[in-house]
Amino acid sequence: MPSRKKVRLIHTSDVHLGDQTGHPTAEEALRAVVDAVTRLRGDMLLLVGDIFDNGRVSDAVVQSFLGQVARLGTPAVLLPGNHDLYDEDSVYQRKVFDAKPPNLHIISETKGQAISFPELTLDVWGRAMPSHTPDFRPLEGMPSLRNGHWLVALAHGHFHFADDLDLRSSPIYPEEVAAAPCDYLALGHWDRHVDVSQGRVTAVYSGTARGPSTNDPVAEVTVVDLDPEGGVSYRQTPLHSAP
Repeated sequence: MPSRKKVRLIHTSDVHLGDQTGHPTAEEALRAVVDAVTRLRGDMLLLVGDIFDNGRVSDAVVQSFLGQVARLGTPAVLLPGNHDLYDEDSVYQRKVFDAKPPNLHIISETKGQAISFPELTLDVWGRAMPSHTPDFRPLEGMPSLRNGHWLVALAHGHFHFADDLDLRSSPIYPEEVAAAPCDYLALGHWDRHVDVSQGRVTAVYSGTARGPSTNDPVAEVTVVDLDPEGGVSYRQTPLHSAP
């Protein structure tokens, strides 16, 4: 079994590229995230859904995104969300993605997919979302067998608190989080940062990297440290002042 290495992840979600009306700061936010990966000495960027606002965004928006990812010196793992579903009409099925940079890894299996990064002693797992319905369970099928690597899971959906009365699409329940065999659960779907950790599992919504206005276009990212001795820890870091 390999010894686990220290790994630093930069976790973001819900950038909504391509919606110039509702999310006019998306491009600036993505650029700031990519810049921050280097400044924060990140080993990997996690993009946990709704990176694109819809499946109708232009190829120019996609090419701009691919250009930003290509600037990274680290791997980037992307999980489709409810705005950028992985279905027949998915933006990720377009020919423009044939030219994606080699460091971009897209989770495309709807029953679950693990991507291994032996150089980081890290495996990343997620389920691509084919439809945003109550029947889709983002954590279903997570592998329980381990190979000595860190296991980080990506999930895009709604965490159900105890007082939630209605059934939301793509539900994530507290008992599912507590039982998950991963070391860190990177969540997307909510624009705000929320810690929903359960038991030994650290589970965090990064919140969006978008700022509130064109005058204040960037917000924050989640910086996650996986340490063989210290365990899993995270902090929210404003993109304005990322050291």
